[in-house]
Amino acid sequence: MRDRAVLGRTPSCEEPDPLPLCTYPKASDVGHHGIQDLPPYLPLIDLERARRHRTRRLTTVSAARLTSAQVLQMALVVGTSFAHREPQARHLRPPTYPPAGLMGERHRDPLGGAPFGHWDAEILLYWFIRLMILTDPTSPRSHVEVNADAMSQSLAIVDGTGDVIGGAFNETMPGPDGPSELRPDDPFLTAALSFVTPVLELLALREAEALEALCAVYPAFRDAYARGKVGHHFMVARSDALPKADAFELVAATAERYQALGHEFMVIEATNQWTGAACEVLGGVRVHFAPYRARRTVTESALPRPDTVTSPDGFLSKKDSGSMLYVIRLAETLDSARLSRPSPAQSHNRVEK
Repeated sequence: MRDRAVLGRTPSCEEPDPLPLCTYPKASDVGHHGIQDLPPYLPLIDLERARRHRTRRLTTVSAARLTSAQVLQMALVVGTSFAHREPQARHLRPPTYPPAGLMGERHRDPLGGAPFGHWDAEILLYWFIRLMILTDPTSPRSHVEVNADAMSQSLAIVDGTGDVIGGAFNETMPGPDGPSELRPDDPFLTAALSFVTPVLELLALREAEALEALCAVYPAFRDAYARGKVGHHFMVARSDALPKADAFELVAATAERYQALGHEFMVIEATNQWTGAACEVLGGVRVHFAPYRARRTVTESALPRPDTVTSPDGFLSKKDSGSMLYVIRLAETLDSARLSRPSPAQSHNRVEK
C-alpha cells in the first residue's frame, strides 16, 4: 500500500513513559458535576512536556492519504475498540433484531458498497463512523459525499504490513446552529443512530453548556469558534495490535495536525480517564463533567429487548465515572485567551452545586 513506507516502524528505542493517573468525580460528587472552575488563562499546549510520553516507533498519517480499504478498516478498528473499551458503548445493548428490511439493503458511497453486516455493537459503531464522520450525513442517499474536512484532520497508525491498528477521528467543531438536517431515508443511518442516541444526547447537551461557558469566559475562544478554528477530537481508539503506551501518539499528533491547519483550540470529550490523562499531559483544562450514573436514561432490562436500546441497570455505564470535556489552546492569540471581566451572565465560571 502506498503509505507503507511512511508508516513502517522506526528503529527500536525506549518505551514511552506511561500517562499519569487521572481521576474523575463520581455520581455522588454532585459539587463537581457540570461546569468546572475555569482558570483566568488557558495555558498554551505543552508538547515538550508530552514528549516523553510519545512513541518513536510509529508515526501517524492523515486519513486522506489512506486507501479506501484502509479508511474503512480504520472505522472498524475504532468501532470495535469502542464497543469493548468505551464505558458507555460496552454497557449499552442494541435491540435484539435489526429493523425490518435493513439486511436486504446495500449502502453505496465513494468508499465502496456493502450490506449492513452483522447486527451488533461493533458494526453499529462502524456504520456510525462511516456515515456521520467519514461521509456527509446531510447529502442525499443517491449521492453520498465524502467528508473532506474530517478526512484531512483524522489520523491513523498503520503497521508495516499496511493494516490500520489505531485511529483518531477529528473534525472542525460544528457551529452553534449545528449540522444541517440529516437525510431521512437512509436505513443504515437510522439504525446506527438508534444505538448511539442515548450517548449523543448526553454529550450534545453537556457540550453546548461547555461551549457557551468557554465563549462567555474567553474572548479568544469565542472568536476562534466563530471563525471555524476550533478542532473537535471526536474519537480515538486502538486495536490490540497497538500497545496502549503508543496510542497517546494519536492524541498528540492530532494537536499538531490542528496547529498545522491553523486551528487555535481543540475540544475533547474524554469519556474515560486515559483520554483525560492524555489531555492533561498536553495542558488541557477541564471544562465540564457529566456523570454516567446520576440518573437512569435508557430502558432497564436483564435481557436485550427486540425494539429498543437497553442496559442491565438503566444507566449509560456500569462505571461510576463520566465524560469530562477538555479544551486545549493550540496557538498564541491576541488576548492570550484571557479571562473576560466577570458578569452575572458569566456564572458558568462556577461549579454547579
